[in-house]
Amino acid sequence: MRKKRMLRRLFGLGLLWRSSPEFPRLLFASAALCGLDQAVKHRIDGEPEENFPRDMPGTKGKIRIVRAHNPGFSMGRMSDKPEFVKLSSLSITAFLLGALQLFCALCPGRFFVRKLGISLAIGGAASNVIDRIRRGRVTDYLNIRIGSFRRSIVNIGDLMIQSGALLYAISLLFSLFAALIRHAFGGRASLDGRKYDN
Repeated sequence: MRKKRMLRRLFGLGLLWRSSPEFPRLLFASAALCGLDQAVKHRIDGEPEENFPRDMPGTKGKIRIVRAHNPGFSMGRMSDKPEFVKLSSLSITAFLLGALQLFCALCPGRFFVRKLGISLAIGGAASNVIDRIRRGRVTDYLNIRIGSFRRSIVNIGDLMIQSGALLYAISLLFSLFAALIRHAFGGRASLDGRKYDN
């Protein structure tokens, strides 16, 4: 019965435009985070060269403000293929946007943590896509001098993408773990989020 309802939603007329109230709210959050990252990048690019590098106040040197321009993916990956990076970034962002809309339409009121993770990733990815389209490169400005991050330079958009992926993965693992626990105690495992949604 549940599968039939899902199929009716999936093939129903107007699905691409029908959604729960979550979608515009999550989209607004994505846009706000994208705007924040763009504002910081604009300020960084407008400062004189002698302002860099410098320590971020209150971090005791753990985070430094720098200025770097990266034509590749986060942390400089594929910097030698800027056109491929631009097109693939745009495609991934569009896919995530469509996936979030579909997720909200098919599962209203459920899986909020996963939807929030996608929303964060959209905000970060969109900011970097704007940079690549306008200037052919992304402005990075945070050097987090902790562990394996010590040599990398990122921006808020990169951190949002990573945080969103982490949120999604944790929520998914929690639901799977809850279903396995339920199954182990004699119940029938449910992976659809209805009983063990996070």
